[in-house]
Amino acid sequence: MKKRLRTLLLLLCLAALPSLTYSSSAFAGGQYYLMWQMPATGVSYPIYVYSKKVQVGYLYSTSQQAIVGPYVPTATNGAYNLYYQAAGKWHGCAITLKNGGINSAKTTCPGTVINKPLPTGNVYTVGPGANAWPSSAAPPVKPVQTNYSARTITFFNNTEYDSITIGESCTASVNPNNPKCTDTQNLFQIKKGENQVFTVDDAGQEGSNFPAGLISVSFYLSEYTNASGDPIATGGYGVGETPYATKIEATIQPVITSAGFPVPQGASNFDVSLVDGYNISVETYPAQPAFCTYTVPPNGSTVLGAGSYGPKSPLSTLPVASTTSLPDLCSESSQLPAGYTGKDTAWALSLMDQNDFMGCRSPCSYAKANTEADENLFCCAGPYGAGPAQCDQPSGDEGANTSTYVTNLLKTSKNMYRYAYDDAVGDFACPAETNFVVVFQ
Repeated sequence: MKKRLRTLLLLLCLAALPSLTYSSSAFAGGQYYLMWQMPATGVSYPIYVYSKKVQVGYLYSTSQQAIVGPYVPTATNGAYNLYYQAAGKWHGCAITLKNGGINSAKTTCPGTVINKPLPTGNVYTVGPGANAWPSSAAPPVKPVQTNYSARTITFFNNTEYDSITIGESCTASVNPNNPKCTDTQNLFQIKKGENQVFTVDDAGQEGSNFPAGLISVSFYLSEYTNASGDPIATGGYGVGETPYATKIEATIQPVITSAGFPVPQGASNFDVSLVDGYNISVETYPAQPAFCTYTVPPNGSTVLGAGSYGPKSPLSTLPVASTTSLPDLCSESSQLPAGYTGKDTAWALSLMDQNDFMGCRSPCSYAKANTEADENLFCCAGPYGAGPAQCDQPSGDEGANTSTYVTNLLKTSKNMYRYAYDDAVGDFACPAETNFVVVFQ
């Protein structure tokens, strides 16, 4: 599985923000977002965030940077009360925003500042300094900890097929003793118009081997029934086969009980990989609207962007245009860049079972399956494995990033990971408690 784990900001979706208002004319350069940034010392966790006496946030660690909401530097207003408990006593303070800035007259959290994003980012941060907050005369109203006990991925069969079979590929070495981490081409079958819910094991104690989280796992279509009712095996995950499939990759970190309350060990990362190829159209999104971050290219940068995603705003889609069929897209996508004048001929990437489309290999998968001399070039291995600079070739030169397979997908898909070192375009870090939806169509 071509999944690289990255350290991204941890997020918490604040479902209701009743006092947060912002201008309808957002900054001309694009939408900005505001995140909480709590200190590592001086306060205790968890921290409960309230607005108009309603809890709107739960902050469980200093490394978590939870999105407050959309932000306009000259227009955003909001009033928040924050609380934590230490030595059996409640401590609290207030943060008030006025016209995008800190209203010092109504802000009691010591040392509160708003920090600007770096030039290529769109995330501002707001938070107090590393000082204890004043004792609170009254505790917060019915504080609630976020429940991480039943995180799910729901798969829908919205295809033309009477049934589809979903397979799972999982890295067992990073999921010790977790029975949900399996390698199987027959995880479950889904009839047309129906769905299947995959539940992640969560509960765990610090230092224990109890299943918790599911790290480095992928799901894919392994079989479907054609118009005649015959099963068509697809995906290429059989013994001795070179994989090819639309691959849904997830990194859902464990939750442990630490300091007496559940603490997620990281955000839930989600992406769709086309590095090996594709075999089915797909759309993915958080089941409930959530704020997710992504890495701003070049890959590996610590500068993050953020956005709001959900059923009406998918994380990723293949293809974007409903008129584009995957068999047609594949037949139009050889490994050769546009304008290529060399001696090589286009590779046949389409895989067919008589008249039934099984899938489309990527140039890398094709090179591996056929032991091509240019495997390193299109898989970004060997001399091209040192990093993105060696993987990305100049326009007009043969390479993974200039193949028509990749350039066509750039026009027909949204936020898809298409070749090695390209995962920054489609790898989203969503709140740890996020439930995801995958629609095969």
